[in-house]
Amino acid sequence: MKNIHVYIFLGIMSFSCSSLENGFEETIPKPVVEAYLIPGAPISLSVHTEIPYSADSLANKEKPVDGLKITITGPKGSINLVSKGNGLYVSQSIFPITVGSSYSFKFDYLGKQVSATTQIPTKPLKFTSNKTVISRQAIDISAGGRPQGGFGGGANVDNNVMLTWENNTNDYYMSIIESLEPNPVEIIKFPVDPTRVRPNIRFRNQPIQGNSAEIRSQSFQYFGQHALILFKLNSDYVALYQRNGNTTQNISTPPTTILNGLGIFTGVNADTLKIKVLPE
Repeated sequence: MKNIHVYIFLGIMSFSCSSLENGFEETIPKPVVEAYLIPGAPISLSVHTEIPYSADSLANKEKPVDGLKITITGPKGSINLVSKGNGLYVSQSIFPITVGSSYSFKFDYLGKQVSATTQIPTKPLKFTSNKTVISRQAIDISAGGRPQGGFGGGANVDNNVMLTWENNTNDYYMSIIESLEPNPVEIIKFPVDPTRVRPNIRFRNQPIQGNSAEIRSQSFQYFGQHALILFKLNSDYVALYQRNGNTTQNISTPPTTILNGLGIFTGVNADTLKIKVLPE
């Protein structure tokens, strides 16, 4: 699947100003950059201010930063990104992202140059799944109540999906499963409620340094075709992912490779398989 959706990664970041040992310190918010460079995908990069964190602040909200002149540089030249509003910047022409190559960005913000460099990892090797089709029992609770045996839908370990790949160099990988149906049908039919939020069409496993991942059949929320996407990650993404356990009681400076800023600018690569979930 060449058209890998970068938005799969979004939402792992929440940046706050560093705290002092005894209370909080107000600082000028730094720019928070978020960009994932993937071979075959267009470049997109977002910039927001970090969330101002103080003991009495009532407006702890990040703000998009528009109108910057952002340049991406690679082994075959440079390209200027176009501001689309709401902090989003995109490439409007083809800019090749190649495996093993280094890429950097830079822009000026409040008198300082913000920059970072990343390298594009190789594609996952020998990515396989032990199943191309699984089945789930449809559950109808639209009349109310709870199904006998809970919401597992007759969960059977034989329906679990085992993903494997080669990892002789102890690299980081993360698997993401995404429904490909234009109008996906939920496995569990709930009572009609216009305020109910439908399950997310995608779910993920946390990054690991192993060579396999088990996907439980109960994790699938929809019938139909799904993509099994295996991402090979750089270590900076993993550090930021793991840092997200921080709370207001455990504030620390987030890990970043960005000079004069925060966030992440990293290369990723992926391979994709497909699996279909059928009703029993």
